[in-house]
Amino acid sequence: MDPPRERLLQLLKQEGNTQCADCFEPNPLWASVNWGVFICTQCAGVHRSLGVEHSFVLSCTLDEWKREQVDNMALMGNASVNERLEYCVPKIIEVPYRSDTDRDTRATYIRAKYVDNMFCASPGGQRRSPERIARKKATGGNGSNRLSNSQVAMVEFIGIVDVTLVECRQLVVKDLVSSDPYCVMTLGMQTRKSTVKYSNLNPVYNERFSFSWDGIGALVIDLFDKDDPFQRR
Repeated sequence: MDPPRERLLQLLKQEGNTQCADCFEPNPLWASVNWGVFICTQCAGVHRSLGVEHSFVLSCTLDEWKREQVDNMALMGNASVNERLEYCVPKIIEVPYRSDTDRDTRATYIRAKYVDNMFCASPGGQRRSPERIARKKATGGNGSNRLSNSQVAMVEFIGIVDVTLVECRQLVVKDLVSSDPYCVMTLGMQTRKSTVKYSNLNPVYNERFSFSWDGIGALVIDLFDKDDPFQRR
């Protein structure tokens, strides 16, 4: 069997792996080992910022690779992973495209894709591949590329919606003298859970959650007690 490095460089030549899994920049020389995808330098920087628990990044040319790591890259690959993680990307979502994409757009998309799994298939969902195109930058003044107020609202409220859970007040006692409350938020097939606030009837959370939204579905927030998870408040 070929040494790990030589085999890795062969994998980079396979169809789908010749461009970044996230922005399609040609000739990626980095990889997210746990996801099994090859990525460009700019996207690698975003992957590193997610933390190794979400994406473990190695250089294809500078770092030492273990045989089992290369085996995982061979098993997965850009095309296979994107088939699953980009199954249904809403049209309004701005998808990174090559090196001209700004850092914020790149970071928002990569986090939604790998951490929140926002674009995975859901029961009854239809496949919608991401549109990777060069996007014109908005101009100031009366420039033709400036977003109208209605377009700004569309970008803000259709696609990815951020929800901040602030606090709860005057909760009822569920244990002997207090309660251990936490919230579960559901939007379509997506579920997010807050931390548990022990022995607290007025818990302060200040936690932020992101959801993929089609502009139609309602956000449902349920409040539970840790010791009585089937009892909804």
